[in-house]
Amino acid sequence: MIYMPELKDFFMPHVRHQLLLLVVLVIYIIMNVQTPDILVPLIDNLIGNIVVVLLALSVFMDSSAVPGPMRNVVGVVALIAAYELIKRSSVNEAPQLLKHLPSSENKKVIDFDKYNEFPVTLEEEVVAKMAPLVKHQPAPNSNYKPAQDKIHDAADINYQGVI
Repeated sequence: MIYMPELKDFFMPHVRHQLLLLVVLVIYIIMNVQTPDILVPLIDNLIGNIVVVLLALSVFMDSSAVPGPMRNVVGVVALIAAYELIKRSSVNEAPQLLKHLPSSENKKVIDFDKYNEFPVTLEEEVVAKMAPLVKHQPAPNSNYKPAQDKIHDAADINYQGVI
C-alpha cells in the first residue's frame, strides 16, 4: 500500500497530541457545544476574535511538532473550530433591544394622531348635517339610447379583435 507510511505517521508518539487535538476539535464542531458564559465576553469583541484566529493559524505554523499532511488537516479543522467558536460566542442583542422599543409603525400612528388633532371645522359640521344622497333606479319605462362621441381611432368598447 502506498499510503501506509503516512497512516503509520498518524499514530507515532510525537503525533498523538495532534491527533488528540484533532479529535477534540471535531467533537467540538459536531456536538454543537456552547461556549461557557465566562468566556463569551472575552471572545465576543475584535481583540478576542483576532486572538482566536491567531491561535488557529498557529497550528499551521507549528512545523516542528507534526510532519507532513497531518499538520494541514489539524490546521484546517482548527480554523473551522475557530470560526464556530466565534459564531457561538457572538451575542446577538438586537432582538432584546427591539422588545423594549415600540415598533416604528405604532410610533408613526401615535405621531400622526398627535398631529391630526384639531377642532371640527364649520365645513365638517355642515356636511355631517346634510341629508344623505339618494340614488334612484331608472324609471321602468325610460326610453333612451346611450350615444358615443367620436372615438378618434380608438377601439370600440365591445371590440373583440387585436388591438
